[in-house]
Amino acid sequence: MISSVDPSTEQFLANLARTQAKTDNAQRQISSGLKFQNASDAPDQVSDILKLRIDIAHNNQVTSNMSAVKTEVDTAEQALATAVQAVERARVLAIQGANSTQTASTRAQIAQEVGSLHDQLVALSATQAGGRFLFGGDAGQTAPYQADTVTPDAGGGIVQNSTAQATRLIEDPVGNTFGVDRTAQQIFDNQNPPGTPAPDNVFVAVNQLRVALQANDDAGIQNGMTALATAGDYLNAQLSFYGIAQNRISAATDLASNLDIEFQAALSNKQDADLSQSILELNQGQIQLQASLQARAQTRRISLFDYLS
Repeated sequence: MISSVDPSTEQFLANLARTQAKTDNAQRQISSGLKFQNASDAPDQVSDILKLRIDIAHNNQVTSNMSAVKTEVDTAEQALATAVQAVERARVLAIQGANSTQTASTRAQIAQEVGSLHDQLVALSATQAGGRFLFGGDAGQTAPYQADTVTPDAGGGIVQNSTAQATRLIEDPVGNTFGVDRTAQQIFDNQNPPGTPAPDNVFVAVNQLRVALQANDDAGIQNGMTALATAGDYLNAQLSFYGIAQNRISAATDLASNLDIEFQAALSNKQDADLSQSILELNQGQIQLQASLQARAQTRRISLFDYLS
């Protein structure tokens, strides 16, 4: 079969097609901002791009989780700082109540303030943030304690509503996990293994001082002073747990921010078009196309009459 197109024309059309394809590709890159429009355009890059997108999505989720947890931990830390102040105030009142100049009447007045501090501690054990009780452990929808209105002088003067543990773990950007929760029992109502109050039990220390002051019991007041000192040290240790958690959340948030910059840069390097280069290629392609067509139009066509003349 004899071709109807001469070799020079074929070469011209092939060059024209290549230039047009290059120009079209540059136009697509400018419009989309991407080097590749389809996976088939760069199959060797697909797996890397997908992995980077997954890494970015995971990192964004970690950042979101850290933001939510930070609010909870900050609120819990503030609640415990207030609880520490309440126990310190109870210790001051215990010293006042132990003074030999106090009467049954003045001790009863002091007992009322200690009772208010006890109520404050019970309220702090039910601190909420984000719709959950922060010291409720895994039962975050239940207030862990309430004041005992039936037998208020017994033990810690409280009723325990939940014995749930705190098992939640938070994941940082590199996959490490750490705890950010303590239960109200761990913080305010520490128990010995048999289930009896430990010497550093905060509820018991404050409530027993109130009872001793109300009863004008010198020995009980002295015991209350000792118990409050132990409970105060223990409560400060619980406060430090949340300080450590705050530091870990801050470090994890900073790491996530740095990783986001790295992931975004790597993804941009893999998939984003060089717009300056694309614009240059588009302009050059358009100039080449126009010049080629003009040159071809000006080429003198040779016919049979040219050879016969």
